[in-house]
Amino acid sequence: MIHEKQAKGLSIILLFFSPLIGLFSGLKYLSWDNKKVLIVLFFIIYGSLMQYGEEADAAVYMEMLDLYEGMSLSTFLLWLKHIIELNPLPDSPNDVYVHFLSFIISSILGVKFLFFPVVAAIYGYFYANALSKILVWDKNKKIAISVVFIIILFIIHRSVTSFQTVRTWTGMWVMFNGVLGYAQTKQRKYIVLILAAPLIHFAYFIIALPVIVSLFAKRIPTIFMSVLYFSSFFITLSGSITEKLAGESSLADKKIHSYYRQNQYGEAIDPIMERMKTDNSVWYTRYGKTDAVYYGGHAFALFIILGGFFRSKMTSAEAAVFTAGLLLATFANFASFSYAFYSRTMGNAVIYILAAACMMAIRGGYDYSKLNPRLINLFKWVCILIFVPKIVYFVADFLIRTSIFVLGLPFVGWFADSLNVSIREFIGQFL
Repeated sequence: MIHEKQAKGLSIILLFFSPLIGLFSGLKYLSWDNKKVLIVLFFIIYGSLMQYGEEADAAVYMEMLDLYEGMSLSTFLLWLKHIIELNPLPDSPNDVYVHFLSFIISSILGVKFLFFPVVAAIYGYFYANALSKILVWDKNKKIAISVVFIIILFIIHRSVTSFQTVRTWTGMWVMFNGVLGYAQTKQRKYIVLILAAPLIHFAYFIIALPVIVSLFAKRIPTIFMSVLYFSSFFITLSGSITEKLAGESSLADKKIHSYYRQNQYGEAIDPIMERMKTDNSVWYTRYGKTDAVYYGGHAFALFIILGGFFRSKMTSAEAAVFTAGLLLATFANFASFSYAFYSRTMGNAVIYILAAACMMAIRGGYDYSKLNPRLINLFKWVCILIFVPKIVYFVADFLIRTSIFVLGLPFVGWFADSLNVSIREFIGQFL
């Protein structure tokens, strides 16, 4: 216990001299209770030094804080009322989460620079909690290389570079913690987390539906869910039907029309897909940001189903988490008429699929297959290799978004903003 306290204290001190080294030091020597503290502190420091361009989501949120400067309580409550009614006022955010954070930080505290450190702390807390529930194994047990890679894929899917979106992936980790916590303990308090996700992002009113179904899916035959998933690759819901349903809510109608439109001939137009067709990004950005992730998620899902693992070779927690991922992936495929909705839903699905794959890999669950072990190992590596563009993209994105002072002397970046450049910019000075 004394050694643990000393290691924790030294790691925290080291964080303020070299956040990255302090984090790795804590992850190596501390128990998960203390690792979570280190991860949250690292996220806070990372958020305080975060790099972003003028067109990034982060820049938009910083501008939005100006609207809350000096805002009265009556105005705050009026905006809140309209947000809850799904009819936000002009210039108002769409979600309760951002509305509360903005009012507290900009109006009550008057310290706008704390916005992203606070956002990072909340995101980091749920991210760390998810890792602590899954990445647990006997330290004396040898871990295979394929298992290490599956763990890495789970860690980087939505990691430290993703919280700058503020709502989408924070909502994902909150909901995921609810599903995983309920699957492991059956405690009803975790259902509250699932129901809280829509307060963070409007989209989770819809995305949470298949997740809630998954919690009570024991009576749904495995073969039915598998057939439904396979059929979703060939069936797409009508965008026009969704458009009519969305008309019941002004916010939903606004969102649908920003993601899906029809031309004069009644043909569907997806503005995001149209932009992607002319995208000239480097290969790892073009494929690693989305495509490789979604194809890889589907590959792991097919591997688990066709390998005969689904439910029969899984623990109850693994089965519950995988079922949530499978239903989300099915839902994403059915709603692929809108790439924005498909992408957001599939991004959620992948974290559940990877979590199940990760838990099975850590406990050696793939050894229980009736198939040839070499064939199982081959399928695992095929799934992993599909994610290679994602791994490369994550490294490149980390270098672009991460301040050089995350490597060392973060306090210099806090007091000398002109020196606060990204690692990529710093390297560029010498190339």
